[in-house]
Amino acid sequence: MASRRKVLFVDHAPGPLGGAEVNLVELLSHPAARLRWDAQVACAPAGALAAALARHGVVRHDYQNGPLGGAPRPAAGRIRTLFRLGGRVDRKAAANRLRDIIAGFQPDAVVSCSSHDHFAAGTAAAEGRVPSVWWVNENLSADFFSWPARRSFASEAVARATRLIPVSAYGRDALVAAGIPADRITVIHNGLPLRQYRRSPSTLLRDQLRLTPGEPLIGLLGKVTPWKGQQFFVELAERWAAQRRPGRFIICGPVLPADDTFSASLRDYVRTHRLGNRVRFLPPPPTDAATLSQLDVLLHCSLKPEPFGRVIIEGMAVGVPVIAARDGGVPEIITPGVDGGLARPGNHEEYLAQLTALLGNTVMREGWITSGRRTVQQRFTLERVFADFEQVFLGLAPG
Repeated sequence: MASRRKVLFVDHAPGPLGGAEVNLVELLSHPAARLRWDAQVACAPAGALAAALARHGVVRHDYQNGPLGGAPRPAAGRIRTLFRLGGRVDRKAAANRLRDIIAGFQPDAVVSCSSHDHFAAGTAAAEGRVPSVWWVNENLSADFFSWPARRSFASEAVARATRLIPVSAYGRDALVAAGIPADRITVIHNGLPLRQYRRSPSTLLRDQLRLTPGEPLIGLLGKVTPWKGQQFFVELAERWAAQRRPGRFIICGPVLPADDTFSASLRDYVRTHRLGNRVRFLPPPPTDAATLSQLDVLLHCSLKPEPFGRVIIEGMAVGVPVIAARDGGVPEIITPGVDGGLARPGNHEEYLAQLTALLGNTVMREGWITSGRRTVQQRFTLERVFADFEQVFLGLAPG
């Protein structure tokens, strides 16, 4: 058997697992990756990512990027995005640590998984003459990054990145617009290990909420932060209740310290508008599949363009019809009216009209469920993600 490819993945995230981290853990735990790759990860020594990798037996190296290994230093407004890309002092220390890891492991490629790690990984990989692959899980657009940050990213990418891997064509176009040559970019859409996203027969959540027979449960899953649209979701619930329609609404996801104030404002809104019997806030579930399986509809309400929209394919995989925001990478997933619905971001009327139609039409609902599962099975599997990465690795020249 051919020797296993040695790959060092880099992701410093010290907090709850985000989409990038879930993608990484699932990819490295896939049988094909375990067979074909000798994959190791440079990550924060404590936190959810380190714990998840340990459960799968992945070799880890302690790596910190940012003050004391935590988040970047706080800053106000759009300038904050500059620090997300790494301050010079923090970046130098992180690059030095990665240089030592690379010297010891001697990987065939270094794959960085977050905007805060690309610069340090690119620097260290270049010094070690190793190809540097930037797995770009964010949109490099004005919606998320200031112009100086985008310019700095593009400059470093042109100088340091052997290949960039955005998770959607929308993300690729943002990179090209920032000045990165298109021939350095390969799109790899997210995928799922389908066995982990089978529909669960559990009714525990519905029982806990004391739903009456036939009462719909409508959910929004994901990190609680303003651009993900939880305020919009609560307003939808308020309008739904004002029409005296049956249904409960749940918000389920982690809250980072930076979003504590926003989370508190959501709860205040629910309380002051007397929506407590309609809207519930739930902690992050052990697995998304268990919660998604008990929903009648999954709403995706992001107000800014999603890099991809991973929770959408999770819902489709377990058999939940999805109505999502028509922006970013989302239209690359859903064919509207066939395997899901698309609505203009922040448009109450479009969401409510589609929600009303979906819950009132069993044939439409079952059609979306069947087609949604088929879409994931055909286009968004983890096997395809692994194969796409293998093609990228095959095309890499030594640094």
